[in-house]
Amino acid sequence: MEIQMRQTIKDFKLKSSDVTFFGKNLNRPECVWIDREGIWVSDSRGGIASVHDDDEPMLIGAGIQEVNGFSRRANGNFVVADISGGALYEVAPNGDTHLLLDEIGGAPLGAVNHAWVDHEDRIWVSIMTRHQRWYDMLKSGRRDGYIIRIDERGPVIVADDIACTNEVKVGPDGKYLHAAETLGNKIIRFPIFPDGSLGDRQTVGPESLGYGGWPDGFTFDADGNIWVTLICRNGISVITPDGAANVVCEDVNRLALDSLVASVQDQTTDPQLILACASGFLPLPTSIAFGGPDARTAYVGSIAMPCLAAFPLPTSGQ
Repeated sequence: MEIQMRQTIKDFKLKSSDVTFFGKNLNRPECVWIDREGIWVSDSRGGIASVHDDDEPMLIGAGIQEVNGFSRRANGNFVVADISGGALYEVAPNGDTHLLLDEIGGAPLGAVNHAWVDHEDRIWVSIMTRHQRWYDMLKSGRRDGYIIRIDERGPVIVADDIACTNEVKVGPDGKYLHAAETLGNKIIRFPIFPDGSLGDRQTVGPESLGYGGWPDGFTFDADGNIWVTLICRNGISVITPDGAANVVCEDVNRLALDSLVASVQDQTTDPQLILACASGFLPLPTSIAFGGPDARTAYVGSIAMPCLAAFPLPTSGQ
Protein backbone atom coordinates (compact mmCIF):
# COMPACT_ATOMS: atom_id res chain seq x y z
CA MET A 1 0.00 0.00 0.00
CA GLU A 2 2.86 2.36 0.85
CA ILE A 3 4.58 1.72 -2.49
CA GLN A 4 1.31 2.30 -4.33
CA MET A 5 0.74 5.61 -2.51
CA ARG A 6 4.26 6.82 -3.32
CA GLN A 7 3.76 5.91 -6.97
CA THR A 8 0.53 7.93 -6.92
CA ILE A 9 2.43 10.91 -5.54
CA LYS A 10 5.09 10.56 -8.19
CA ASP A 11 2.45 10.58 -10.91
CA PHE A 12 0.36 13.40 -9.43
CA LYS A 13 0.00 16.52 -11.57
CA LEU A 14 -1.98 19.62 -10.68
CA LYS A 15 -4.07 21.30 -13.38
CA SER A 16 -5.64 24.75 -13.30
CA SER A 17 -9.08 23.11 -13.32
CA ASP A 18 -8.23 21.40 -9.98
CA VAL A 19 -7.65 24.73 -8.22
CA THR A 20 -10.22 26.80 -6.39
CA PHE A 21 -9.65 30.01 -4.45
CA PHE A 22 -10.32 30.64 -0.79
CA GLY A 23 -10.73 33.98 0.99
CA LYS A 24 -10.79 37.47 -0.47
CA ASN A 25 -9.05 40.79 -0.07
CA LEU A 26 -6.08 39.20 1.67
CA ASN A 27 -3.06 41.40 2.26
CA ARG A 28 0.17 39.66 1.21
CA PRO A 29 -0.74 36.16 2.49
CA GLU A 30 2.89 35.00 2.42
CA CYS A 31 2.43 32.35 5.13
CA VAL A 32 -0.48 29.98 5.84
CA TRP A 33 -1.21 28.26 9.16
CA ILE A 34 -4.14 25.87 9.76
CA ASP A 35 -5.40 24.57 13.09
CA ARG A 36 -8.69 23.59 14.75
CA GLU A 37 -9.71 27.25 14.96
CA GLY A 38 -9.39 27.87 11.23
CA ILE A 39 -7.09 29.20 8.56
CA TRP A 40 -4.66 32.02 9.32
CA VAL A 41 -2.37 34.06 7.09
CA SER A 42 0.24 36.76 7.43
CA ASP A 43 -1.27 40.20 6.87
CA SER A 44 0.58 43.29 5.69
CA ARG A 45 -1.65 45.44 7.91
CA GLY A 46 0.65 44.44 10.77
CA GLY A 47 -0.59 41.15 12.22
CA ILE A 48 -2.23 37.79 11.54
CA ALA A 49 -5.57 37.42 9.76
CA SER A 50 -8.26 34.80 10.18
CA VAL A 51 -9.48 33.84 6.70
CA HIS A 52 -13.08 33.07 5.80
CA ASP A 53 -14.27 32.19 2.34
CA ASP A 54 -17.29 34.48 2.35
CA ASP A 55 -16.17 37.35 4.56
CA GLU A 56 -13.38 39.88 5.00
CA PRO A 57 -10.19 38.71 6.75
CA MET A 58 -10.19 39.50 10.47
CA LEU A 59 -6.92 41.01 11.71
CA ILE A 60 -5.39 40.33 15.12
CA GLY A 61 -2.22 42.03 16.26
CA ALA A 62 -0.77 45.37 15.23
CA GLY A 63 2.44 47.27 14.59
CA ILE A 64 4.52 44.58 12.89
CA GLN A 65 6.29 46.23 9.98
CA GLU A 66 6.21 43.36 7.44
CA VAL A 67 4.66 40.13 8.66
CA ASN A 68 6.22 37.02 7.14
CA GLY A 69 6.40 33.43 8.42
CA PHE A 70 4.68 32.42 11.66
CA SER A 71 3.39 29.49 13.69
CA ARG A 72 1.44 28.97 16.89
CA ARG A 73 2.29 27.98 20.44
CA ALA A 74 0.27 25.53 22.52
CA ASN A 75 -1.10 28.48 24.53
CA GLY A 76 -2.70 29.90 21.37
CA ASN A 77 -0.24 32.74 20.83
CA PHE A 78 1.29 33.28 17.40
CA VAL A 79 5.05 33.72 16.99
CA VAL A 80 5.60 36.05 14.04
CA ALA A 81 8.62 37.05 11.95
CA ASP A 82 8.99 40.68 10.86
CA ILE A 83 11.16 40.45 7.78
CA SER A 84 11.66 44.20 7.25
CA GLY A 85 11.76 45.20 10.90
CA GLY A 86 14.31 42.52 11.78
CA ALA A 87 12.40 41.27 14.80
CA LEU A 88 10.33 38.44 16.27
CA TYR A 89 6.94 39.13 17.87
CA GLU A 90 4.31 37.24 19.82
CA VAL A 91 0.64 37.94 19.13
CA ALA A 92 -2.05 36.77 21.55
CA PRO A 93 -5.53 35.73 20.33
CA ASN A 94 -6.91 39.01 21.72
CA GLY A 95 -4.46 40.95 19.53
CA ASP A 96 -1.95 41.94 22.22
CA THR A 97 1.42 42.18 20.47
CA HIS A 98 4.83 42.25 22.11
CA LEU A 99 8.44 42.00 20.99
CA LEU A 100 10.21 38.70 21.65
CA LEU A 101 13.62 39.31 20.06
CA ASP A 102 15.37 41.93 17.93
CA GLU A 103 19.07 41.19 18.55
CA ILE A 104 21.41 38.38 19.42
CA GLY A 105 24.84 38.76 20.96
CA GLY A 106 24.37 42.53 20.81
CA ALA A 107 23.93 42.51 17.02
CA PRO A 108 20.75 43.09 14.95
CA LEU A 109 19.08 39.90 13.77
CA GLY A 110 18.90 40.79 10.08
CA ALA A 111 16.00 39.75 7.83
CA VAL A 112 13.82 37.51 10.02
CA ASN A 113 11.91 35.14 7.74
CA HIS A 114 10.03 32.46 9.69
CA ALA A 115 9.37 31.15 13.20
CA TRP A 116 8.43 27.58 14.01
CA VAL A 117 7.31 26.27 17.42
CA ASP A 118 7.96 22.58 18.07
CA HIS A 119 6.27 20.13 20.45
CA GLU A 120 8.60 21.18 23.28
CA ASP A 121 7.66 24.87 22.83
CA ARG A 122 11.11 25.65 21.46
CA ILE A 123 11.07 28.37 18.81
CA TRP A 124 13.22 27.92 15.70
CA VAL A 125 13.79 31.18 13.82
CA SER A 126 15.17 31.49 10.30
CA ILE A 127 17.20 34.55 9.36
CA MET A 128 17.57 34.97 5.59
CA THR A 129 20.63 37.18 5.90
CA ARG A 130 22.39 39.45 8.37
CA HIS A 131 21.59 42.32 6.00
CA GLN A 132 18.66 44.37 7.27
CA ARG A 133 17.13 44.30 3.78
CA TRP A 134 16.97 40.74 2.48
CA TYR A 135 17.48 41.76 -1.15
CA ASP A 136 20.86 43.29 -0.33
CA MET A 137 22.03 39.71 0.23
CA LEU A 138 21.28 38.98 -3.44
CA LYS A 139 23.74 41.69 -4.41
CA SER A 140 26.44 40.67 -1.96
CA GLY A 141 26.77 36.98 -2.79
CA ARG A 142 27.19 36.24 0.92
CA ARG A 143 26.02 32.98 2.54
CA ASP A 144 25.05 34.62 5.81
CA GLY A 145 21.67 33.07 6.60
CA TYR A 146 21.35 31.35 9.96
CA ILE A 147 18.95 29.72 12.44
CA ILE A 148 18.23 30.63 16.06
CA ARG A 149 16.77 28.36 18.73
CA ILE A 150 14.87 29.99 21.60
CA ASP A 151 14.04 28.02 24.74
CA GLU A 152 14.08 28.56 28.50
CA ARG A 153 17.85 29.21 28.26
CA GLY A 154 17.36 32.08 25.83
CA PRO A 155 18.26 32.55 22.15
CA VAL A 156 21.29 30.92 20.55
CA ILE A 157 22.52 30.51 16.96
CA VAL A 158 22.43 26.80 16.11
CA ALA A 159 23.18 26.83 12.35
CA ASP A 160 24.99 29.29 10.10
CA ASP A 161 26.43 29.74 6.61
CA ILE A 162 23.09 29.12 4.85
CA ALA A 163 22.36 30.54 1.41
CA CYS A 164 19.18 32.44 2.28
CA THR A 165 17.27 30.63 5.02
CA ASN A 166 13.54 30.54 4.34
CA GLU A 167 10.94 28.44 6.14
CA VAL A 168 12.13 26.16 8.95
CA LYS A 169 10.09 23.31 10.42
CA VAL A 170 10.70 20.37 12.70
CA GLY A 171 9.67 17.15 10.98
CA PRO A 172 6.74 15.08 12.29
CA ASP A 173 9.00 12.64 14.13
CA GLY A 174 10.79 15.48 15.94
CA LYS A 175 14.23 14.19 14.92
CA TYR A 176 15.21 16.79 12.32
CA LEU A 177 14.94 20.52 11.75
CA HIS A 178 14.25 21.12 8.05
CA ALA A 179 14.96 24.38 6.23
CA ALA A 180 14.41 25.80 2.78
CA GLU A 181 17.81 26.98 1.56
CA THR A 182 16.44 29.28 -1.11
CA LEU A 183 19.57 30.27 -3.01
CA GLY A 184 20.91 26.74 -2.61
CA ASN A 185 17.88 25.50 -4.60
CA LYS A 186 17.24 22.75 -2.06
CA ILE A 187 15.77 21.57 1.22
CA ILE A 188 18.22 20.80 3.99
CA ARG A 189 17.85 19.31 7.45
CA PHE A 190 19.80 19.05 10.69
CA PRO A 191 19.59 16.25 13.29
CA ILE A 192 18.26 17.60 16.61
CA PHE A 193 20.19 16.39 19.64
CA PRO A 194 18.56 15.98 23.09
CA ASP A 195 20.05 19.28 24.31
CA GLY A 196 18.55 21.17 21.34
CA SER A 197 21.82 21.54 19.45
CA LEU A 198 21.97 20.54 15.79
CA GLY A 199 24.11 18.06 13.91
CA ASP A 200 25.64 18.42 10.46
CA ARG A 201 23.41 19.56 7.63
CA GLN A 202 22.06 17.07 5.14
CA THR A 203 20.39 17.58 1.78
CA VAL A 204 16.83 16.25 1.55
CA GLY A 205 16.01 15.14 -1.97
CA PRO A 206 17.98 16.37 -4.98
CA GLU A 207 20.93 18.72 -4.70
CA SER A 208 18.99 21.15 -6.89
CA LEU A 209 15.27 21.63 -7.37
CA GLY A 210 15.91 22.94 -10.87
CA TYR A 211 17.00 26.06 -12.70
CA GLY A 212 15.77 28.98 -10.60
CA GLY A 213 14.05 26.45 -8.36
CA TRP A 214 14.11 28.58 -5.24
CA PRO A 215 12.21 26.82 -2.44
CA ASP A 216 10.24 29.21 -0.25
CA GLY A 217 7.88 27.17 1.94
CA PHE A 218 7.22 23.49 2.57
CA THR A 219 5.16 21.06 4.60
CA PHE A 220 4.85 17.33 5.28
CA ASP A 221 2.14 14.83 4.42
CA ALA A 222 1.24 11.65 6.29
CA ASP A 223 3.33 9.47 3.98
CA GLY A 224 6.62 11.27 4.59
CA ASN A 225 6.55 13.40 1.45
CA ILE A 226 7.65 17.05 1.56
CA TRP A 227 5.60 19.50 -0.50
CA VAL A 228 7.67 22.50 -1.58
CA THR A 229 6.65 25.82 -3.13
CA LEU A 230 9.03 27.05 -5.85
CA ILE A 231 8.35 30.76 -5.89
CA CYS A 232 10.10 31.88 -9.07
CA ARG A 233 9.01 28.87 -11.13
CA ASN A 234 5.37 29.42 -10.05
CA GLY A 235 5.22 25.81 -9.01
CA ILE A 236 5.08 23.05 -6.43
CA SER A 237 7.34 20.03 -6.16
CA VAL A 238 7.06 16.96 -3.93
CA ILE A 239 10.15 15.30 -2.46
CA THR A 240 9.44 11.64 -1.73
CA PRO A 241 11.10 9.58 1.04
CA ASP A 242 13.42 7.95 -1.52
CA GLY A 243 14.84 11.38 -2.40
CA ALA A 244 13.17 11.87 -5.75
CA ALA A 245 11.35 15.09 -6.66
CA ASN A 246 8.10 15.22 -8.62
CA VAL A 247 7.06 18.53 -10.17
CA VAL A 248 3.35 18.78 -9.37
CA CYS A 249 2.86 21.98 -11.35
CA GLU A 250 4.80 24.93 -12.69
CA ASP A 251 4.40 27.75 -15.17
CA VAL A 252 7.82 29.24 -15.84
CA ASN A 253 8.15 32.74 -17.26
CA ARG A 254 11.46 31.87 -18.88
CA LEU A 255 12.53 35.36 -19.94
CA ALA A 256 11.90 36.77 -16.48
CA LEU A 257 13.57 33.80 -14.78
CA ASP A 258 16.62 34.10 -17.04
CA SER A 259 16.92 37.78 -16.09
CA LEU A 260 16.62 36.94 -12.40
CA VAL A 261 19.20 34.14 -12.46
CA ALA A 262 21.64 36.30 -14.44
CA SER A 263 21.19 39.19 -12.00
CA VAL A 264 21.99 36.92 -9.04
CA GLN A 265 25.16 35.76 -10.78
CA ASP A 266 26.10 39.38 -11.52
CA GLN A 267 25.02 40.53 -8.03
CA THR A 268 22.69 43.15 -9.51
CA THR A 269 19.36 41.70 -8.38
CA ASP A 270 16.36 43.90 -7.71
CA PRO A 271 13.17 42.58 -5.99
CA GLN A 272 11.17 43.64 -9.03
CA LEU A 273 12.90 40.89 -11.00
CA ILE A 274 11.36 38.33 -8.65
CA LEU A 275 7.90 39.86 -9.04
CA ALA A 276 8.33 39.80 -12.81
CA CYS A 277 8.51 35.98 -12.68
CA ALA A 278 4.82 35.73 -11.73
CA SER A 279 2.87 33.59 -14.18
CA GLY A 280 0.08 31.02 -14.46
CA PHE A 281 -2.67 29.96 -12.06
CA LEU A 282 -0.29 29.78 -9.06
CA PRO A 283 1.88 32.90 -9.27
CA LEU A 284 4.79 33.28 -6.83
CA PRO A 285 3.70 30.62 -4.29
CA THR A 286 5.36 30.99 -0.91
CA SER A 287 3.66 28.70 1.61
CA ILE A 288 1.60 25.52 1.71
CA ALA A 289 -0.49 24.00 4.50
CA PHE A 290 -3.02 21.17 4.70
CA GLY A 291 -6.56 21.35 6.07
CA GLY A 292 -10.14 20.32 5.54
CA PRO A 293 -11.62 16.88 6.33
CA ASP A 294 -8.79 14.37 6.90
CA ALA A 295 -6.33 17.15 5.92
CA ARG A 296 -6.82 16.33 2.26
CA THR A 297 -6.96 19.91 0.97
CA ALA A 298 -3.86 21.99 0.27
CA TYR A 299 -3.95 25.76 0.79
CA VAL A 300 -1.24 27.82 -0.88
CA GLY A 301 -0.19 31.35 0.04
CA SER A 302 1.39 33.78 -2.40
CA ILE A 303 2.81 37.28 -2.48
CA ALA A 304 1.02 37.84 -5.79
CA MET A 305 -2.58 36.86 -4.97
CA PRO A 306 -5.32 38.44 -2.76
CA CYS A 307 -6.57 34.96 -1.81
CA LEU A 308 -5.35 31.43 -1.18
CA ALA A 309 -5.25 28.73 -3.85
CA ALA A 310 -6.76 25.40 -2.78
CA PHE A 311 -6.68 21.94 -4.34
CA PRO A 312 -7.48 18.33 -3.31
CA LEU A 313 -4.58 16.11 -2.25
CA PRO A 314 -3.96 12.54 -3.38
CA THR A 315 -2.98 11.71 0.20
CA SER A 316 -3.55 13.05 3.70
CA GLY A 317 -1.61 15.98 5.10
CA GLN A 318 0.42 15.72 8.29
